[in-house]
Amino acid sequence: MQSQYQQRGISFLRNQTTRSKSKTTKSSSSSSSTSHFSSASSRITVKNLKNKLQLQLLQPRIIPIPRWISPRPFSFTISECFGHASFILVAISYATDDFLLLRIIAVAGSTSMLFFTYFHPHGRILWLPFKWNLLFILINTYRIVKSLYYHYIGYYIMMSDEDKRRVKEDYFDIMDMSDFAKLCSIATEEVLAEGEMVVFQGSKNPYVRMVVEGELDVLRDGVRTYSLGEGNFVTEAGLHAGLFLTGTVESCCTIVAHKRNSSSSSSDSEKDGGKVAARCLRWNRTELMNLLNQNSGLRRSLKAILSWDIVRKLKGQRQTISDHMVEDAEFWTQKRQEQSANRYAAILQNMLQNPEYFKKHKNALDHYRTIHHIDDDRHKQALKTCGWTPSEYEAGERMKDEDDGIV
Repeated sequence: MQSQYQQRGISFLRNQTTRSKSKTTKSSSSSSSTSHFSSASSRITVKNLKNKLQLQLLQPRIIPIPRWISPRPFSFTISECFGHASFILVAISYATDDFLLLRIIAVAGSTSMLFFTYFHPHGRILWLPFKWNLLFILINTYRIVKSLYYHYIGYYIMMSDEDKRRVKEDYFDIMDMSDFAKLCSIATEEVLAEGEMVVFQGSKNPYVRMVVEGELDVLRDGVRTYSLGEGNFVTEAGLHAGLFLTGTVESCCTIVAHKRNSSSSSSDSEKDGGKVAARCLRWNRTELMNLLNQNSGLRRSLKAILSWDIVRKLKGQRQTISDHMVEDAEFWTQKRQEQSANRYAAILQNMLQNPEYFKKHKNALDHYRTIHHIDDDRHKQALKTCGWTPSEYEAGERMKDEDDGIV
């Protein structure tokens, strides 16, 4: 009797297990069938949408033209309108000077061409132009997003810093906002106390600076030759003439922060126990030159800004003389000439240390000599300081000796 009950219990458990398995199988099959049905339904929906769109784009539309003008009816499709719009937008993009607007119009034109090539009037998809236009859209969209990002950074800088906003409006007005943001993004801000030294005469200087606020005094052998104010560049080393020098350049003068007037709004701020006299933006020379080489628009606008900066510096020197701030004009002129000659020798030394760069940019160096009136005598003296001869300079390389290498 007991064995019968056991057999019934085992058979009951087997039946329950079988039922649960069958339920699980049915539920899984039902879920899989449901997911398959949903995916099939979505495919059908997309296909129907595509068919409706294709029908609308390729449906001929007739323009009613009076028979006395033309006996033949004029028909067109929306797909053909997309094709014409693409070429019209490309032609418009060629006529605009704005970099961002040009790329936006180019994206609109390529998008119109996508519709024309996918819903072509002949009924076949033109995959070759479709893929190329899709690639053009991706490239231009990336450049648009990047440009908008730097525009945002530039406006944020101007809104958050009144001095930089004033510098941008007064001295960098010709530079695009995105280019100004790129310059500021690789710059380091310096806060200088009264009398603090920026660079020492004869030292190797790897930086280019711009005065954002305050004033700097330029000294040659302890003699004040001129001052640098808001918007002036410091130690640019021929950048205005097209010399993109990397590494370090020997300083031809000592630069210190000038004592500010008590009426200045920032005169009460302090740095290490002293009043803040000036604020500067500082760039690593090599990083700045790499940025300029990668951005032709930024390079052109900065060269123009630096040219005006040279003019303002020259006017400032004349103002120094007219205001009778120079006690001995002859001695002051001598120090200015020594400073100019030493600056040219430092630029020349930097270029001669890079023979390949020197050979490619020798014309730019000649242009610098013309701008700053570097005559042959001063040029030969600079070559002598660098250990070169005029013949070696013309050849573009040092002459080698059989015994010890270089003469």
